[in-house]
Amino acid sequence: MTRALPDGPTDRPWRSMVRWLREPLPMLDDLSARYGTAFSIKVPRLPQPMVFFSDPAAVKQIWSGDPEDLRAGEANVILRSVLGGNSLLLLDGARHLRERRLMLPPFHGERMKAYGTAMRDATMRELERWPIGKTISFAESMQSITLEVIMRTIFGVGEEAKLAPLRDALVRWTTLGTSRIGTAMLLLVPPDQAERLQRFARSGLGRLLPWAPLVSAQQETDRLVRELIAARRVEDTTGREDVLSMLLAARDERGQRMTDDELRDEMLTMLVAGHETTATTLAWTIHHLLEHPAWLAKVRAQLAEVVGDRPVEPGDLERLTLLDATIKETLRLTPIIPLVARRVAKPMTIGGYDLPVGAIAMASIYLVHRRADLWPDPTRFDPMRFVGAKIDPTHYFPFGGGTRRCLGMAFANYEMKVVLATVLSRVQLGAAPGPRIKVVRRGITLAPSDGMPVVVTRRGA
Repeated sequence: MTRALPDGPTDRPWRSMVRWLREPLPMLDDLSARYGTAFSIKVPRLPQPMVFFSDPAAVKQIWSGDPEDLRAGEANVILRSVLGGNSLLLLDGARHLRERRLMLPPFHGERMKAYGTAMRDATMRELERWPIGKTISFAESMQSITLEVIMRTIFGVGEEAKLAPLRDALVRWTTLGTSRIGTAMLLLVPPDQAERLQRFARSGLGRLLPWAPLVSAQQETDRLVRELIAARRVEDTTGREDVLSMLLAARDERGQRMTDDELRDEMLTMLVAGHETTATTLAWTIHHLLEHPAWLAKVRAQLAEVVGDRPVEPGDLERLTLLDATIKETLRLTPIIPLVARRVAKPMTIGGYDLPVGAIAMASIYLVHRRADLWPDPTRFDPMRFVGAKIDPTHYFPFGGGTRRCLGMAFANYEMKVVLATVLSRVQLGAAPGPRIKVVRRGITLAPSDGMPVVVTRRGA
């Protein structure tokens, strides 16, 4: 027996939207306590509600459903004005499958490990800039590292002079884009209207609008990315293994290449999604380690045993089981994205509820990760949950699931291990004095407040 849509708050849609914008996690906790493992929220612009599920059986249905019927690209439409309509995150059906097949090789298997040296070296250069005894923004430092890594991965080494302007533009764009006004534009303004506002802000009186600097930074980033694509098209890319060169050489099953517009959108997707989320996870990981010094000591001891005084090598990572478990537990307890969305394209039943066309089915990462029946004492930081454990993918899915699981998952995990192993083996950190760290929204991600301030107490383990 199935039921109509699950219950949910009766607030006006705009009130629910504002609360979702300002305090997403308290809202999820509150609604889960009131309505259980499924609830509906009505928000402006959507003809049907968002339906949140935290029952693993419902999550499995979402993962295994026909992607023609459960469309991730349509559910991610708010990102169109940022990433473009050809982004892998916004595609569905045959176009998504084609693009994913073209983009998979650069992030697959042994090829990914070739980036390890660049990851370690970028971290070492950042560490050299850290002043002893001073407070630094750990999140900002991690963003510097992960941005350099993803830029070198995409465009290759030996391009520093060409990449410097792009790095500056990207920093400006992402800073403005994750500010309050940028977040409000992303989450509150419909995509079609957002694109019209962007066009208006590029000329005349539109340049006086409060979001005009954001639009200008995005326009500059777009221009520089297109210039790099155009330049690389006429170069000899024989032997190059950066992502852009590999995608320029790639052909689909019909022998067709990716267009400039497709390349531009995928480059921006990797540049934005490929550094902001990883940097935020690194910041949360350090936060948890500093709050649990006994566990930090165990992680350091294993690092000392495996790595010693030498630089971290790719072969070390498989032996750093405690560090791996720490990252996994961080992503369980403080996921960067609190949910995964699918737009329902035909009437269907999920979790015992009948969902109409247009409803947004949400697999709630945050709520599933905190179910007491799946994770004993769920709010406690306990990385031992993951040591030697095989975890059900419907119980733990920080990178999504099914055919839409994040393409960069292995790359991100690999990078986080290299960066954290280098940091923890080279410097000692302490919590900075000040207010307790809390969750704040940065665009679609959930980050530690105040840039996660830390004090560098000394160099050397």
